[in-house]
Parts: sequence; C-alpha cells; structure tokens
Amino acid sequence: KWLAVPPGQQCAATSPRPPASLRRSRRLCVSGAQSHGSQTASATERSTAVAVGAAAGALCTANTAMVRHARPARMRHVATTSRSAVALDQEAPPEDAVVKIFVTKQRASMTVPWQTQQVESTTGSGTFIRRRGGPVDAAANATEDGEEAQVQSHNREEDTGSTDLPYWNYTRVEEAIAHSEGDIVLTAAHVVSDARDVRVQPHSRSGESPGKFVARVLAVSHDCDLALLEVLDEECFQGKVPMELLGPQELLDVQSRVQVMGFPVGGDYLSITEGVVSRVEVVEYSHSRRPGLALTVDAAVNAGNSGGPVVDPSSGRMLAVAHQKVIAQGVENQGHGVPPCLIWRFLYGHAHGKPSPLAGLGIFMQTLESTAHRDLLGLSEDDTGILVRDANQARGVPKNALQAGDVLMQVSSYNVDNLGAVEFLGHRVALSAVQDLHFLGDTVRLRVRRQGKDLELQQPLCPPTHLVPRSLYYDSLTMRLDYFICGGLVFVPLSADFLEQAWPNQQDRPAHLMDLFWREVVTEDRMEVVICLSILADDVNHGHGTGYVGCPVVESVCGKSVSDLQHFAEQLTCAVHEQDFVKVDFRMSSGPYTVVMRSADIPEADRRIQDLYQIPALTSLVLPPS
Repeated sequence: KWLAVPPGQQCAATSPRPPASLRRSRRLCVSGAQSHGSQTASATERSTAVAVGAAAGALCTANTAMVRHARPARMRHVATTSRSAVALDQEAPPEDAVVKIFVTKQRASMTVPWQTQQVESTTGSGTFIRRRGGPVDAAANATEDGEEAQVQSHNREEDTGSTDLPYWNYTRVEEAIAHSEGDIVLTAAHVVSDARDVRVQPHSRSGESPGKFVARVLAVSHDCDLALLEVLDEECFQGKVPMELLGPQELLDVQSRVQVMGFPVGGDYLSITEGVVSRVEVVEYSHSRRPGLALTVDAAVNAGNSGGPVVDPSSGRMLAVAHQKVIAQGVENQGHGVPPCLIWRFLYGHAHGKPSPLAGLGIFMQTLESTAHRDLLGLSEDDTGILVRDANQARGVPKNALQAGDVLMQVSSYNVDNLGAVEFLGHRVALSAVQDLHFLGDTVRLRVRRQGKDLELQQPLCPPTHLVPRSLYYDSLTMRLDYFICGGLVFVPLSADFLEQAWPNQQDRPAHLMDLFWREVVTEDRMEVVICLSILADDVNHGHGTGYVGCPVVESVCGKSVSDLQHFAEQLTCAVHEQDFVKVDFRMSSGPYTVVMRSADIPEADRRIQDLYQIPALTSLVLPPS
C-alpha cells in the first residue's frame, strides 16, 4: 500500500503515487499450526512496503550487478576490525547464535473492538546477542583486549556529525545494556507482537536435540521493528557464544558480500543464503508504516527469516536484522534489514528508559529542484535545501521553531540537498535517517534561510503528527483499542490498522476516510478522527440503518465540535443527561448526515443492547461520573 510520507519527509501534495505493481511487501514471520508433533507453515501477513526516495517525490530504480566471487566486505568509517570478532569466526561459527522463535499470538479485532481474533501460531528467527550478568562479567566474556575491541572510526566528528549521540561510539552490547538477569535475544517486533506465549529454540548441530525455552518480551520498538527477548533458563545458550554487532557508525558498502541466516518456511533447520548489499536508503517499514533507514540485500529472504541476522561473513558480526521483503510483479531479490545505527539506538533506549517511537521535525517539506523556485527564494547555485511548506502544531508539543516558507539547509552538521537528502556514513539517504538517530524530545540544531537571512535554530523532535495514526502499538506489545457505545452506535478512532483490517484491498477503502488518512494532521483542536463503526439495531436508533453504515465521521455533538474519542464520549454522556434529544452530526462520503435519539430512551436501550449483543462493557474509556 502506498502510504503518505510523514511530516519531516516531504509535502504529500508533491508526492506522486507509485504504480500498484511496485508496492507490495511482506513481513517475514511464518504462520502455521501444530499437527501430530510436526510444524506446518504457510506464509502470511501480506502488507505493503513503500520505497521512500531521498524525499525527491520520484521513484528511482538502481540495477546493481551481483558480485558472484567471494571477496572481503568493504566498510564505511572503520579503521580496524575487532579481534574478538575474528576469534568468534574461528572458534564459534556465527550461526550458533541464531535461534528459531515460536509464538502463540492473539490479535485485536478492529471491527469488533471488544473482542479478539482467534489464536494463531507463528514462527520467526532471532539472534543471541548478550549473555546474562553484570558489566564486569560481560566485559570478561566479551574480549581480553579492550583496546583492539574498540572499533575506531577516522575523523568521526567531521564525517558522521553524530558525536552528540550517547551510543555513537559503542562497540559491545554490554555497553548499551549493563546488566541482564537472563540471556538476551534480538528479533523483529512483528514476530512477537500480540504474543501470548514465546518460546526460543537454539540452533543445533548434528546429533543434538534442542529444546524450546520460555522467553519473555523485554522491550519492543514497533517503529523500527525491533524487539528484545530474555531467556532465564541457563541451559538454553549453554556453550553458545553471543553474536557481535557492527558498531553504530559502520555500514557496509554497496556490493559487499552478506549472509542471511534464519529459519524460513520450507524446512525445520537453519538456512543460510548469500548475496550482496544492493542499496542503502530510507524505505517504509511495513510493520509500522513509517519510513526508516534500511539495508537492501539480494540474498534470498523468505517468510520465517524475520528477526534473523544479516551477517558480514568476513568478521562474523551482525550488520542488520532481516524484517521484510518487497513482493511485486517485476521485483526480485529485495529483502530489507534494520541497520546497526537503529539497532544501537534501540538497545540504548531500552537500557535508559528512552521512548522507542521515532521522532521527526513535524513539518511538511517540498523539494527545490526547480531553478525558477530557487531563484524566487533568492538561493544561489551553492545554496541547497528544501522548502518548509507547513509546521504542524499538536496539543502539548512545544511550538515549532520552523515556519512556512523557511528553507531548511542543515540539520545538526548534515547539509541538506535540494532533494531532501544528506550524506550519512558514506551513503546518500533521506533526511529522516538523521532524525531517526535521536529520541523524542531531543533538541537538534537547524540552519534555515528565512526571508533572505540565515538563522540558527533549536528544534525539539516531536512524535508523528498524522491525524490518522499509522500504528496503534505505540510502546506496547499489543494494540491499544478504544471504543464507546451509546444508543447502539459504536464509535472508534480511525487508524491505519483499522483501514487495513476492515478493507485488505486498498481500492475498497472509503474515499472520505482515505482523504483524512493522506492529508490531515493533528491540531490543538483535533487530535483524532472519530467514526461510527456500526449500528447495533434497537428501537432507540431505528431508521438510521443497521450494521455497517459507511463509517461516517463525527463532526459535532449537539453543535459542539469534538477533539478525540474521550472528548466525544464525555460530551455525548453529558448531553444524554442534560438535553431532551441527542443530535450527532456526521460527514459521510455522500455528504452530511444527522442522527437524533431521545435522551430518555438511551440508558435503558444501552442495558438492553449490552445484554442482547453480549458486550462485556459499553466502553473501554474511563469516563467521569455522571
């Protein structure tokens, strides 16, 4: 599905929608059912990935020839290779750290929000990255030579511009997570989302019979599709060596050889495929529907590989977490992996209590490729940047330092070109890749051209400002669903998850809802879109239809506008007690519509409806006493 570029990327009005043949992607966990002691699996969870260009508003295709001969991987900003990594390659094969993850999950029901869907079983992959213990034990296990274990990068401040990041010079997981009660496994968030039970099975060599060990979800970041599991049973990784990670400043060159390890569909044992890094750029993460930096590899990545490592064979270290692939006519061998910089951000954020959602500048931007537009703004040939079209202002968020008409020329120490791209670790990527290194609330330095003058600004990074949220997971393992029922009318907030579950085919989705999805952002007066999901038939609402009625959008209650579902529920409850009639105004795809009910009939009707339709509670909200 082609989703709008979030604020901080590019003005949606200037973004052409891509051809339908190029937009499908699949998250890579396997769904199946246990039968007679064997595991059968079928690929599931079709969703869409959008390859977001360097905020240019155009799709680019790069054909890279596969390098078929073995050669050492090339590395950006790395002067030495860790001796412990070489020792790992010689003494303990990196595949020994790969695990298969068995998950029993139960997803939320978007169309019947007071219920859940049926229980299902899925599998994915993961990587053992840290042994239990404190910082002293971890340091002893990691390496005997601390100086050589520190991967040094040349001219860091000049080349990376990210020395203010607290995790930027880390080289060992123990630096990010100082203490752990159990052994830690890194995997993808969508592998364990909505999990009710998680089991980990380590890779075994010939003659071994590995067991399945209980694991608990330690941390999850849905925005960058990463999760940490903790295994308390010491037997699970006995004799295993944790896999090391490339440092946050390390990115392989395009055409560097890589290996993808995991447990994909088609077999029960470890699979290792080989290929090259074919691209490094910002793509849309299908799990969170949010753009993020990713490595594209042409090694085979299949359902079940999700959460498994993409490994640099020259050092035996992990360079990415496999999490999705592009499925489309005419597209082959495009698997995506979460890069080291986002992995380290996630590890540090978990250990230090930082919010996991990725942050942004909260603005709409437009490219400045047009020379006429640049001349109008008074930009010389040497001046580069992108135009700020609008600065979003949500409730509770500090006032945005940027203004409509500003030309954003620099973020931190990264110069922004006319297509919204920056030079990052030797690769040209979209500006959002730099924002994603920081945490919510962090302040970044900006240089802008405003009315002919260059200004230095400080801007706190804010959460996404889509009026229709792209994901309902937030920092939780499961989705947070809210609903409110009054007089048989079922009200819920509009979300991307609801649209996808209610209408799997994007072409079937109501136009009035998709217009809100693409264009609208939160404001101080409007934080959510409230819709009428369905009408549960009863005498109190007779004459307004039953069941699905087109998902009309709530405009007002008794003439008063609504901000979000909580505000709407409070207003409607108050109107029932204070007025003779309740009037709710809607906006449908066909135009305005009004529902009127007698206030005196609603309390008894609510009790009747709750009993008849077997609803455990008429709302998930906490409302003030009436």
